[in-house]
Amino acid sequence: PPSGRAGDLAALSELDEAALLSGLRERFLSQHIYTDIGDILVAVNPFQPLPLYGREVSERYQSLQTDSLPPHIFAVAGRAYHAMLGRRGGGPRNQCILV
Repeated sequence: PPSGRAGDLAALSELDEAALLSGLRERFLSQHIYTDIGDILVAVNPFQPLPLYGREVSERYQSLQTDSLPPHIFAVAGRAYHAMLGRRGGGPRNQCILV
């Protein structure tokens, strides 16, 4: 498993296609459908409902410090929002999210 930030495959000692696919499969089998690879969030369709979007989950990702939380679309949105407002240092910056 990767070291560093939880769920960030960029922390793997060897980052190749086989390692990425293995990491994604391992996380999928443990029902972790979101995986970071550096600044990229990969989502894998779980083909089943998972409790990932309720109010309680949303509230955990509203902080500026989400690095200790598992990868999630709410973290991506929060980072973009706070960067847009300049809350992440360096002043306000335009943001783009590709889905």
